[in-house]
Amino acid sequence: MTFTEEQIKQLADLLNVETAREVIHITLSVGENLTLTDSKLGGLPYIPKGGSLPTTSQGEPLFMLAQINCEQLPENSLYPKKGLLQFWIASDEYYGADFENRCQNDTKKICYFSEVEESLPIEYIKEIYTKISVSKRKTNNIFTQENSLELPFNPNQSLALGFEKSVEGISYADIHFSTELQKKWGETFPEKFLGFWRLPKEIRDVFYKYLCNGVGNKIGGYPDFAQDDPREDDNFHDTLLLQIESEWNEQYSVMFGDAGVANFFINREDLANCKFDDVLYNWDCS
Repeated sequence: MTFTEEQIKQLADLLNVETAREVIHITLSVGENLTLTDSKLGGLPYIPKGGSLPTTSQGEPLFMLAQINCEQLPENSLYPKKGLLQFWIASDEYYGADFENRCQNDTKKICYFSEVEESLPIEYIKEIYTKISVSKRKTNNIFTQENSLELPFNPNQSLALGFEKSVEGISYADIHFSTELQKKWGETFPEKFLGFWRLPKEIRDVFYKYLCNGVGNKIGGYPDFAQDDPREDDNFHDTLLLQIESEWNEQYSVMFGDAGVANFFINREDLANCKFDDVLYNWDCS
């Protein structure tokens, strides 16, 4: 089996065109003067007047991983046109994930507010959010340690989110990659396609070079994984609602396990109907 790099590039280019999806790439930066309703990772959440911070069924507090203000997004056909979407996770050894039931809504919750109304006073939100953070640290008997919460981010630090709309083709990590590749294989090569992972390593390496999709913080597009796509043959959760990659520098740290990546998947019709009670949450690391 002998292929030239140009042949593989042509096939990769074809795949990128045929499987193109809308994507909004997200950049992180230290936030300054962010309001309660701004898009952010970590930091103080918007809580409507009369509302309360989400908790587990056992009364344990959840922490806001990310908040997306839909009106701050570039024009897109993915998210609602207005409102706030929040992603909450528990502070535990799995960061709120349940790998036996990835769609559960106990240690992970997705909250959507279609209308942004009067919020609880920011001083009150700050007081109770700081209080539960300190209380959790004391409970863990590691009060004096920085980042002592079992979370992949600092809940008391706001990171601003920057958005850029684009398109991207399928990633080789996506569960449907081999199927899509097989559809186009015969248009380029006469040899029978036996599966991507049965190709020689040097050929797979060339595919990696030209199919560099999936990575990064994003809404939509295709996912990235440190290990494998957990959806297996699940075609229901077909849309990437949010992806957060581990990222760290001298100013902040977002770390899922050992430099892992977190994904939230939803059904496209549920997303169109603003129905967020069946979201698959997964993270993995190497």
